[in-house]
Amino acid sequence: MTEQTVAMDEGVYQSLRAGAVLVTANNRLARDWRGRFVEAAGGADGVWRAPDILPWGAWLRRLWDEASWLDVAAPLLLDAHQAEQIWRRIVERDASEQGLALLQSAGGARLAREAWALAREWRLTLPFDTHEVNEDVSYFQRWADQYDRLCHARGWVDEAALPALLIEALALGRVRPPAHVLLYGFEEWSPLRGEVLDALRLRGVRVERLEDGLAAAPRRGADERQYGLFQAEAGSRAARLDFADAAAEDEAAARWARAMLDEHPGARLAIIAPDLRDRRARLGRLLDSQLAPHTLLPGGDDEARPWNISLGLPLREYGMVRDALLVLALGEARLPLEVLGPALLSPFIGHAGDEGAARALLDARLRALGERTLSGERVRRLAASEDESIACPRFGRMLARLREARQAGPRIQSPAAWARDLRGELKLAGWPGQGVLGSRDFQLRQAWLETFVMLARLDMVQPRMSRAEAVSWLRQLAGDTLFQPEAMPDAPVQVLGPLEAVGLSFDAVWLIGMHSGQWPPEARPNPFLPMRMQARLGLPHASPERELGYLRRISARLLALAPEVIVSHPRQQDGQELEPSPLFEHLPLRTLPLAGSNLPLPEAWSPPAVLERLSDAQAPALGVDSPAPGGSRMLELQSACPFRAFAELRLDARALETPALGPDARTRGNLLHALMERLWGELGDQARLSMLVRGESFPATEGGPPLRDRVEHHARSVVDDEARARRDMWPERLQRLETQRLTRLALEWLAVEVTRPPFEVEACEQRRMIEIGGLRVRVKLDRVDRLPDGARLVIDYKTGAVSSGDWSGERPVAPQLPLYALHTENARGIAFAQVRAGDCQLKGRIEDAQGWESCKGVTAGDLPWSDQLDAWHAVLDRLATDFREGRAQVDPRQPGVCTHCPLTMLCRIHEKGGAHGAMEEMEA
Repeated sequence: MTEQTVAMDEGVYQSLRAGAVLVTANNRLARDWRGRFVEAAGGADGVWRAPDILPWGAWLRRLWDEASWLDVAAPLLLDAHQAEQIWRRIVERDASEQGLALLQSAGGARLAREAWALAREWRLTLPFDTHEVNEDVSYFQRWADQYDRLCHARGWVDEAALPALLIEALALGRVRPPAHVLLYGFEEWSPLRGEVLDALRLRGVRVERLEDGLAAAPRRGADERQYGLFQAEAGSRAARLDFADAAAEDEAAARWARAMLDEHPGARLAIIAPDLRDRRARLGRLLDSQLAPHTLLPGGDDEARPWNISLGLPLREYGMVRDALLVLALGEARLPLEVLGPALLSPFIGHAGDEGAARALLDARLRALGERTLSGERVRRLAASEDESIACPRFGRMLARLREARQAGPRIQSPAAWARDLRGELKLAGWPGQGVLGSRDFQLRQAWLETFVMLARLDMVQPRMSRAEAVSWLRQLAGDTLFQPEAMPDAPVQVLGPLEAVGLSFDAVWLIGMHSGQWPPEARPNPFLPMRMQARLGLPHASPERELGYLRRISARLLALAPEVIVSHPRQQDGQELEPSPLFEHLPLRTLPLAGSNLPLPEAWSPPAVLERLSDAQAPALGVDSPAPGGSRMLELQSACPFRAFAELRLDARALETPALGPDARTRGNLLHALMERLWGELGDQARLSMLVRGESFPATEGGPPLRDRVEHHARSVVDDEARARRDMWPERLQRLETQRLTRLALEWLAVEVTRPPFEVEACEQRRMIEIGGLRVRVKLDRVDRLPDGARLVIDYKTGAVSSGDWSGERPVAPQLPLYALHTENARGIAFAQVRAGDCQLKGRIEDAQGWESCKGVTAGDLPWSDQLDAWHAVLDRLATDFREGRAQVDPRQPGVCTHCPLTMLCRIHEKGGAHGAMEEMEA
């Protein structure tokens, strides 16, 4: 096929005014050409007709509407989702008949639909030659035959078949084509697309292809100054840069856009990225900070941005839609916490403003229960609680209404009926909330409600479905539908992908992410078509050679988008070194002459007053003899970081708990404590333990169960008590496994206890009130042993690795045991009982280590015992005094303390030189 080419000049404008149709390769080009026409017509006198400019697919659908309008026998056109549902049902039914287990039937159906479209577009004849058919291709041929026969029987046609039908309609005179068709932005032509154009010519249509390279000509009135950063330096229109990583590259591109607009306010700029989906969030934040800082202010206009990202996000990634999908799960009898939590915190569920604080506290209460799923009835009771802090009766009534609607509704009905009922559930939940929707949220709401219309259209291909299928389809539609709110008209900075950028025109362009691993991309042949045939015929993405040739042409077009072009790539990603794309490595490598960090802020963002920095690390003091919040943990936190002790214990700032799948480490530790308390309550001392180890009975008893049976009995007892409190979390199988684990662990620990010097267990889980540093501290001692000489040994059970070094220094890691020793009469030693599978041992310090040779972790220490007690008292008294007096500076004991701290967003310690240091390193 050949087309006459015409320049982008006044003749194109006149042709559009005369009624010619301009057909583009994509929606972006169609929008751009409409803008060009309006700009060109702006200076004309009189009234002018809107130009007929639309992308290829929309043009074919319009022609088909004309051809089938009065033809009652014309097949019905399926939309993409209707066609996909037919493919999915065929694939699932065939897999069931063949006894195959498909992990992703939806994904397989989508690939099959794409293979069908390619086969029609490239005029491939099915069935294929036998020697090119593998198992996957064989499956596809069977599915395609079923699909084709079903469509013929039902009178359906999909968009892949439209070109062939239009060729027939043109030949029969059922379509009145335009007299003049202009084509733009098409890099390649499939056989079927070429046949459509040939059919148009046979009907006398004048078909012309606009010359691609001329599209980048300056618009009328465009600024003719030089925009590039490198022209004076190198006399070149394109240059290459490299950066440490993608984040530094994005930062530089955003600063470049700002510098260009500062110098040339009327410039049209583009930032083009092949991995735009991965960079979208970060690049958006950086462009906001450089070009639209007003959006960062409270109450700032979130819509008036001078930049626009072409790639929208799936609907379900927006909070309003994500919470709407949550509502559809709130009518279940049992509610997962990952559904309940976000629903309680959602601003889009009715009366959130009235009950917001109570709902947030109820979420925290539910998390503290430790259960991953809760009964809806239990949640409703808690929401109606007399405890005002968590009382949110409107949320509870909403749950009840949704449950009633679910129970009263049918199990199976039409997609249109499900669309009606599911929208009704959103209304019952008060979605999308009480507030007035802004422009962006209004557009988002309309786009989401459109998915219900798409669901209803499935009536034609699947008259009945279950509620689970309907909700699954809504989720898929929300994932497939990209939403991009209307941006500033003709925003000066456009962020887009390479293929949609081809054919546009700008004053300056920056291509980011152009490394060899990404450009050109890897070949991705369709697995349901013969591989060798795809490569032989040059189907899209069929082979590396085909991709390289295609991307060479695209790369040349990208370099022609503007008078000045920058191409950049990161030098490393995830520890892997990266090379520049071979398609751009011929460009000269430059450095960026841009002092980005010194750019002034626009006047609209200038601070109205001088900002001052205030360091306030002094909290209000507590009174003498005040109770210490948090017990002995107060000393641990004050030692780790004074700010965390203040924030967690006095402000009650804590991370929300996240229930684990099964018992977490804290629950397992509590079970061990309970087991040891019961065991030593029965055993009493080492002598009885030794008798059981030897297989003997206690004196004054007539036999009795052996040691293993006693341990197992108590282990089962403590697990049963825990399971009764949280039955949903403890299925019987898990109870048996936990009983076995506790039994093995306890027996391993008792084997250590029997080798110790003699002792008697004097107290277990003993609660006391201790005074230190002017505070009253409530504590609980795990265990106190009496030794033969009357001295006492204070023991603390630990299920992880510990060290006696945790008690040393001015800021000890674990100050609890030294505190207990200071307030236990005649205490002559402290020890960690490290009860850890495969590594059970006693680690501690004792006044006299003679006789403790069997416990290598117990030593006399470097100081005499009395001196050691004095040193601990001085350290702990100072820590308690600092907490009581309100010393709350951000001062971690060491950097590792912050690693697992949940309050770093509150103290913002990572901002201390972090951001500026990283920026200086990037610019260096």
